[in-house]
Amino acid sequence: MSMNAQEQRPGLDGQSGPISIGEALQVSGLRNPDKEIDIGVVSAIRSAEGRATGVKGGLPNGPAVQGQNVLDRSTSPMVMALGEEETLGTITAHAMDTPQLEKPVNILDAQRVVEAEMLNSSTGQVDQEGIAVAIKAAADYNVSSAYVNPNVL
Repeated sequence: MSMNAQEQRPGLDGQSGPISIGEALQVSGLRNPDKEIDIGVVSAIRSAEGRATGVKGGLPNGPAVQGQNVLDRSTSPMVMALGEEETLGTITAHAMDTPQLEKPVNILDAQRVVEAEMLNSSTGQVDQEGIAVAIKAAADYNVSSAYVNPNVL
């Protein structure tokens, strides 16, 4: 593809080639590091992990489980008193280093993650700096750069 597509790669600085699900998750955390964890975030991550691994529940200790743990603890008086808070940036910080998330993002991956985030969002919309947008940008880049076949789902 053209060098222009490489210059506009929506992934992590210093990386090249197709954008993986893990890289896209990590990018979303870097772009919106202080975003609070909610069910929409957890659902989008769980969907992305499921697309990468073929396992609906995602990874045993992956970002989705970490996010779910944040939700489960969010009403704990001890957590509230200590001010402990995990955010999108903290739970996705090492997503790219997770071998199970190395699958290059394709169009169906993006569609599923967008659906999951929208269905579980309090607004019914995707967060413009969130997971679904990062996954969709990665899929678009991978297709336009011919890293993934747009017709293979």
